[in-house]
Order: sequence, then structure tokens, then C-alpha cells
Amino acid sequence: MSSTLATNRNIESLMGQMDETFSQRLLRLIDERGMTDSEAYNKAYVDRRHFSKIRKDVNYTPNKKTVLAFAIALELSIDEAKDLLNSAGFAFSRSSKTDIIVAYFLQNKIYDMFEINEILDAYGQPIFE
Repeated sequence: MSSTLATNRNIESLMGQMDETFSQRLLRLIDERGMTDSEAYNKAYVDRRHFSKIRKDVNYTPNKKTVLAFAIALELSIDEAKDLLNSAGFAFSRSSKTDIIVAYFLQNKIYDMFEINEILDAYGQPIFE
């Protein structure tokens, strides 16, 4: 058996073990929370057209700020937020003020976007809008 064929089989086996994509995970979490799509994207300050792209493209890759906004909007636990970030290829970073602030609010189950934006602004970080 050629090494290319063996490599292809190994990679194909790994592909069969893939986790949910960001889009799949987000849509599942919205359903689990009993929210409508519009409730979720409005609460996350994401516009309808942007959300439509997420819904239509199972392999859509958001920016990190979008993932964090949905973590807050869906009132995720810190572990659920880490999973959602991971599904989009991100992680919380101890070197990011925004990440530290958002993680603090999630850990303390404070999901008030206005309050989070006030603290982000106080630390000179971009706000969710």
C-alpha cells in the first residue's frame, strides 16, 4: 500500500471524528436555550444579514468578537464559552484585556451587555455594538 493511500485513510478517519463547527454549535445552543434566532442575534448585537451568513454556511468562520458576543447573549457558562470559542478556532487569552473582562463576567454569571461594555470602555477596549 502506498504511503499516500495510508495517509489519506488516516486523515479520512480523523475527519470522521470532527467536532461540531461554530455554526452547528451556535444554532444548537440557541435551540437549547429556547431562544429564537432573532432574539439571539439581537442580544449579541449581530445584524440579521451577518447571522444569515452564519446560518447558511456550516463552515462559516466568525471573528472572535462575534463569538464572545454570542457567548454573552446566550448566557453561556465559562466552559460552554470556551467550547464555542474553540469551535471557531479561538481561546480565551490571559494577554487580552477583552478576554479577561468577558471571562470575568461569564464566570460570575453577569450577562448584561451594557455593564460589560462600560467596563470594556473603561479599560480602553472596543465595545460590543
